[in-house]
Amino acid sequence: MRLAVITIIYLFILSSHLSYAQELKVGIEPFPPLINEDGSGLVLDMLSTLTAETDLNFNFQIMTYARAKKELKSERLQLIGLTPFQLETKKFYQYGLELDWHIDTCVDFVALNDRYFDVEKLPDGSIGTLLGNAEFFAEIINVSVDKFVEVSSLEQLVKMLALGRLKVILFERASTMTAIKASGIKDIYYKNMGIVPASLAVPNTPAGLILKTKLDNLLIDLDNTAFFSEFINYTSMADSGHVINQ
Repeated sequence: MRLAVITIIYLFILSSHLSYAQELKVGIEPFPPLINEDGSGLVLDMLSTLTAETDLNFNFQIMTYARAKKELKSERLQLIGLTPFQLETKKFYQYGLELDWHIDTCVDFVALNDRYFDVEKLPDGSIGTLLGNAEFFAEIINVSVDKFVEVSSLEQLVKMLALGRLKVILFERASTMTAIKASGIKDIYYKNMGIVPASLAVPNTPAGLILKTKLDNLLIDLDNTAFFSEFINYTSMADSGHVINQ
């Protein structure tokens, strides 16, 4: 009798653990149209399609990239995005492990005057980006991180640019262009910094490695060109230009 009770309790605990293990807490930074402020977006659609094929259940939480990395490090999140695939800082890879899946994104300098694209000559605090990105971008463009200001939203970045509190925004093209158009700014210049593949990351732990293997196997046959056609159109723009919004 005692053995039977112990067995039932064990099975109940195991069942509860497995159920919890499939509830994945995902921290994601707004990155429209891949990830929108309202919790919609192409990347979320992609992950949601996996729910029908598996026992995975994604609990999406919109947050800054800085917070997402902090929560991943503490293992309070099981998945974060979007990460610069294989380009994050060394200390990130001590606690984070990226999926094999990634999609190419264009990262641009955006300014109201193209003379500000000589960023080495800009004063400290004149390049704006989102929270958690300054250290990475400073390494990529080889300037002091002191030149950067980090804020929590693209709308705030665009407003600071319009008010002259920033000389340049440095962030992903599609999301930045979307925010600028919504702001009513009519006249901007952009210059491509480069292509940065965007990915998702799990904790660099045994459990994280198991999850990575599972997600990689599920995403291996995904056709990015078809699934993300709305987003990929932005990558066909010229490397630099003058945009006048209607």
